[in-house]
Amino acid sequence: MELRQIKYYIKAAELLNFTEAAKQLHITQSTLSQQIKQLESEMNVTLFDRIGKRVYLTEAGYEFLPFAKQTINDTEMGMQRLLDLQEIRKGTLRIGITYSLSFGLASILLRFMKEYPNIKIEVIYSTALELLEMLKARDLDLVFSFSMRIQEDQVEVSDLYEVPLCAIVHKRHVLAQHKEVSIKELKKYSLVLPSLGLSARSVLDEILKTCDEHLDPHLEMNDVNILLQLVESSLFTTILSQTTIMGRNELVAIPIAEQKGKMIASVLTLKGAYQKASASAFLNYFKEELAYTKALI
Repeated sequence: MELRQIKYYIKAAELLNFTEAAKQLHITQSTLSQQIKQLESEMNVTLFDRIGKRVYLTEAGYEFLPFAKQTINDTEMGMQRLLDLQEIRKGTLRIGITYSLSFGLASILLRFMKEYPNIKIEVIYSTALELLEMLKARDLDLVFSFSMRIQEDQVEVSDLYEVPLCAIVHKRHVLAQHKEVSIKELKKYSLVLPSLGLSARSVLDEILKTCDEHLDPHLEMNDVNILLQLVESSLFTTILSQTTIMGRNELVAIPIAEQKGKMIASVLTLKGAYQKASASAFLNYFKEELAYTKALI
């Protein structure tokens, strides 16, 4: 039994399509079929039922799948630990981050790439829930996101700092001088809001539910950058975390009066998983950048 065969089996089990699995594995379908048959022969079990052009997992195929995945995960973590022990600075670091926490990211990346020139970095922007699923699937090493009400035994959540949910306006807007603003007051203005799935929208919806209010925006979208561009170029108002305006000198953040607590920025990792040395270094750089800019938050 080879790790390569187990990886082939996992991909075929996930897709239940040998043609697509072979394509994603960058091998021929005949090679995939041959390796899986060899695996079945060595284990003396049938992992797949082949009915016509379709394949299905057998009972043995279902039972073996979680153990196969754990075997691959344990092997990859073991190999990474050996590399770290040898101080071999290479490999891939996969970071997930929500837009609201991306202030200072360019500076962090420049420092990291200078210190670890042989490590490939993959940065994924997405919603908190999508990043959480990618972390659980081990497609990400670290996730920077606002805390969610999650009950995931396999996820470790470490708080970094707190920021308020705010109305974001241009500095020439009539609200710009306010110390805080109520939901009722915001209803008077033209709103462009983050769509469902974004952390700020989840917090906003909780506030609206608590105070029994409703907002009727002109636009809802999941691209925070474009929302901020609209606010910069017009009299629109949006509602986001205070950190989203870092580096945007034309914008002002006014805390929402009705909020009961602040939004908590956190880093998410998998419990029990070995953390790469590169991931620890990146997290330290992130914290250092946070300490440097904290006075501006």
